Amino acid sequence: MFNTCQTSPHRRALLAKDMLQKCQSTSLHRVQALPLTDGGFDPHPLVELPVVTSCTNAQSLRATLHAVLGHRLRGYGFALDTLRQTATLTLHVHQDDVEPTMHSLLAAWPTAQFGRVARVAGYGVRRCR
Repeated sequence: MFNTCQTSPHRRALLAKDMLQKCQSTSLHRVQALPLTDGGFDPHPLVELPVVTSCTNAQSLRATLHAVLGHRLRGYGFALDTLRQTATLTLHVHQDDVEPTMHSLLAAWPTAQFGRVARVAGYGVRRCR
């Protein structure tokens, strides 16, 4: 969209505001940002939790996800398979929140299947050069 390394913070804010005003149908999914840590140690590492569940409605999937997980959800992506009537999700949560997240999801989706938990690749602060 625009190069954030060479754009001032004020200009980025104006561009984002302008984009949102032009695109009324744009919906934002916000997650709370954590303070950055110094050094290579992250006390709250993000992990990917793959989930497969039976669902074909993206809106109901999002609503359930946000209602069930709330602040524990740091980010997600999903794909719907209408032929098999399943949704494949990749949830980003903190490593400490994996077990409560799985319990909450099983309460909402009893037939949910979980994949292997892995650290988020490339997670961390990347400086502009």
